[in-house]
Amino acid sequence: MSDYMLYIILGLCATTALNVFFIWYIRNLLSQLYFVSSNLSGLVDETISFRDHLSSVYELETFYGDETLAGLLVHVGQYSETLSDFEEIYELVDEEDLKENDDDEEYESESTEDTTGA
Repeated sequence: MSDYMLYIILGLCATTALNVFFIWYIRNLLSQLYFVSSNLSGLVDETISFRDHLSSVYELETFYGDETLAGLLVHVGQYSETLSDFEEIYELVDEEDLKENDDDEEYESESTEDTTGA
């Protein structure tokens, strides 16, 4: 076997190893992005829920006109606007994908319970 053939084989092995590494690395990055996306969506939902709850409390006769609650409502509104700037990130994951993932996790936990005898 000539040196030329040996260099070709070593080159192919090196590029194969690099490709495997990059596929693994990109897969990890995508799973982290998926995690951030799904959690950010939950954070936005919770913030909107909090804003609505605070607004309903502010409208009660006891608290109507309270400057502290009015300031808090403005602050929460600004915060939810800031979160909406990140809408592109958390909309990467469709609701259907989240439901499929939840269904898969439930199926896995059920099969684990079946195999353990619980």
